[in-house]
Amino acid sequence: MVRTELAENGVSLYPGNAVTRVEKKDATLRVDCEEMSLEGEMVLVSIGVRPNSRIAEKAGIALGPEKAIAVDRSLLTSHKNIYAAGDCADAYHVVTGEKTWIPLALRANRGGWAVADHVMGKKVTLQGIAGTAVFKVFGLQVAGTGLNGEEAVNAGFDPAEVTIKGRSRAHAHPGSCTIAVNMVGDRQTGRLLGVQMVGQEGVAHRINAPAVALHAGMTVEAFGQCDLAYAPPFSPVWDPMLTAANQLLKKL
Repeated sequence: MVRTELAENGVSLYPGNAVTRVEKKDATLRVDCEEMSLEGEMVLVSIGVRPNSRIAEKAGIALGPEKAIAVDRSLLTSHKNIYAAGDCADAYHVVTGEKTWIPLALRANRGGWAVADHVMGKKVTLQGIAGTAVFKVFGLQVAGTGLNGEEAVNAGFDPAEVTIKGRSRAHAHPGSCTIAVNMVGDRQTGRLLGVQMVGQEGVAHRINAPAVALHAGMTVEAFGQCDLAYAPPFSPVWDPMLTAANQLLKKL
């Protein structure tokens, strides 16, 4: 659905083509790849971000995933008098229980508050993060929380997953559109591991329900029994989240 949305808005994708050279050719720029060349007026390089942990590393403070500053659940580093918060610090993942580095605004803000509490003498511990995120692609809302199928395998789970298509509103209500949901659960424990969603509406805030379920360690079955809000302008009787959970149960 995301690829289709991009194509319909004039965006072409060329995945798997490593860029070998960018050079100016008359009034345009040419991007050479291993098997093709592209021309344009501007080249935007998006290479992601890395934690700015050089000062900590030089000071001998322990680093974690992606060289983020390693902290415990109270944001304390390996030095007994130094805390670290923000996008430079790592966190515990609530699904895997392992250290991870996912630089998101809420964690950065919450970490800053926690460190301030410690400085003022109040002891605080943070549960961790589920990696909950949402972004917009033209008319689409794209959201995810927890692990996808590949990440679940890499984390040592025995995952099952299902993809369903539901509606953002009651079927007959004007403006109803498709919501695609991918839900992942663990065959061994029945635990909910993650959810990814795409749709034109009703996605950005719907993802918060499975995010809470992940923090609570809920099973797919328990999540499927949740009493989610229903009114025709906002959801079908069976919310897409519940439909996905019921279908996933058949594979667990």
